Amino acid sequence: MTTARDFITLCLREAGVTGVGQTPLPEDITDGFTILSRMLSQWQKRRWLVPNLIDISALGNGIKSNLIGPGQYYNTKRPDKIQAAYFKQITGNNNNVSYSLAPIWSYEDYAKIAMKELNSWPVYYFYDAAFPYGNVFIWPIPSSDYEIHLLMKGPINFVMQLDEGEITNAGSAYTNGAYVAVPFTNVSSLGNSGTANITVAGGVVTIVEIQNPGDGYKIGDILSVAAADIGGTGSGFLWTVTNVTADLDAEFNMPEEYEEAIHYNLVVRITAHYQIPPNPIHGKLAKIALNDIKNQNAQIPMLKMPASLRFNRSGGAGFYIFNADMQ
Repeated sequence: MTTARDFITLCLREAGVTGVGQTPLPEDITDGFTILSRMLSQWQKRRWLVPNLIDISALGNGIKSNLIGPGQYYNTKRPDKIQAAYFKQITGNNNNVSYSLAPIWSYEDYAKIAMKELNSWPVYYFYDAAFPYGNVFIWPIPSSDYEIHLLMKGPINFVMQLDEGEITNAGSAYTNGAYVAVPFTNVSSLGNSGTANITVAGGVVTIVEIQNPGDGYKIGDILSVAAADIGGTGSGFLWTVTNVTADLDAEFNMPEEYEEAIHYNLVVRITAHYQIPPNPIHGKLAKIALNDIKNQNAQIPMLKMPASLRFNRSGGAGFYIFNADMQ
């Protein structure tokens, strides 16, 4: 499989930084990886460059807003934007009906809501894209009878490896000791090959140090280890992934049409970085490749008229969320 290092090596050669048969200096590879990472971070912000959306969910908790980010209430990478949201009323069976949530587009508009502490049937969501963690407001405030779902752009990157996590259940009755290179087992994950150094004290897991970051992991994955690998007794240990990362030897993990776009757009940036005169052919090929991805990924939601602009049969407007009266 093609790795980030392979992309960078080829782009350095096409940009004219290295010649045929030459090996790039480590400094050039490092600079190339920095440029590549920054480019993909920018692409991540553009819906038309993202091939899929992911669905993150959490139960309502009666709180006006909850943080979103690694290790937070909504445990995922902090998004720049929430694309859409809906909720389910939990009824105890498999036929829970989904209801869409309408967006409030700015904090200024959220501030106009007259009854911010209202607890009732959810109708709207507002996303404050704060840093380092975003803040998700659902109004009216939902209880645990409702499951909130947020749709956000899926990651554009190379294969993700374990970076950080937290013990969410220390388990019980484990055999005390220090264990090296213990394989993770998947409770809720598609990752593989990750290992950790595990310390057990007082029958519970107290320390988890990543030994091999593996690949294919994502934030929110739940992992464990086999009791047989840490003394032969005990159960219940859970470890939740709170951050993932990619390195130079991480494998390409995107649709094949992204290869051309990554290559020529990275060449353009490397050319600028080394102050090499730009080649107009590279720029044209970069644009063509991005347009191909745009045409493939474009999804245009149906246009809807805001409720506050719709009129009822008596000639009045609908309910207006920034006031307690009909307008």
